[in-house]
Amino acid sequence: MLNDTTKKALDEIAQVVDDKINTRIDAMEMEAKKSAFSNKSQTNVQDFIRKGLSQNKGNAQKFEIKAELFTSEATGSIVAPDYVNGIKSSPFESDLRTFLPQSTTESNTVIVNSAVLTNNAAAVAEGATKPTSTNALTATSFTVGKFAHSFTVSTEFLNDVNGASQYITNQITGGLIEVLNDNIITQILANDTAFSAGNFANAIESANEFDVLMVAINQLRLGNYNPSIILVNPDDYVKMSLLKDANNSYLRGTTGSSLGASIEGVSIVQSSAITSGDYHVIDAGRFGAWYNRESLRVEIGESGTDFIENQKTVLCESRGVLAVMDSAAAVTGDFTTDKASLETS
Repeated sequence: MLNDTTKKALDEIAQVVDDKINTRIDAMEMEAKKSAFSNKSQTNVQDFIRKGLSQNKGNAQKFEIKAELFTSEATGSIVAPDYVNGIKSSPFESDLRTFLPQSTTESNTVIVNSAVLTNNAAAVAEGATKPTSTNALTATSFTVGKFAHSFTVSTEFLNDVNGASQYITNQITGGLIEVLNDNIITQILANDTAFSAGNFANAIESANEFDVLMVAINQLRLGNYNPSIILVNPDDYVKMSLLKDANNSYLRGTTGSSLGASIEGVSIVQSSAITSGDYHVIDAGRFGAWYNRESLRVEIGESGTDFIENQKTVLCESRGVLAVMDSAAAVTGDFTTDKASLETS
């Protein structure tokens, strides 16, 4: 027979074992429920919809799919952007060579022979000695210049970017044309004739830019030239367009061809290559011609380490020169100085 103390001890042991067994069973049941819930929550959305539609078949009530069922983990723009073809960039100066006669040469030097006539022609009596006129000949040499620049681009850029080749051609060509323009203006300034007020010196009240250009045109015509272009900076063109009389009316309405694009039939060419405040009035057919030794061209190739660095070298170059034939066919001046020379004392 077990005494009371022993029975109590055995009962306590049995209770501890039962508690542990119950705790373990509870844990196993919880894990089973979690697993079932997890599997159920991972049911494919398409299966869920298919099951719902099947169960709703023949039911007059609408089958509603809640927006909360659908979530997205996508990043970035879902709608693809629409790319504009080509690469946009700032424009360059217009090519001033297009306003001059063009010619070609196969030499490195262009020589221009010019003559100055001393005209002694006169009416003479029969049998009298005839006067003699003379020509002074001068040979002037103009050396053909080389103009070029280059830059490198990656082969990936050429292959992957839409419009890359056209963009590169425009950029490298435009840059070289601006240098050619500078050279042309330099040649004009070195081989021109200065403005002369002539009979209009201190004779024009409130002289303005129109007056200066009209006198310069007249200066050429007095020398039997036929002025064909006026080169000005865009700032000066706009300034002339905005000139007003004492009644606040625009002068452009009554001067020349309303300053549409000419003054007295002489075309106005605007170019930022011209220094603001300066102007050039030219008989382009007699002043000179641009001689091309090598026309402007663009080439793409490999140089140095281009091959191993996946690069290409883009080269743009041209050879040519402005050969001046008659310096008296171009009149250059400064608006501020020349207005003062025309202004009444």
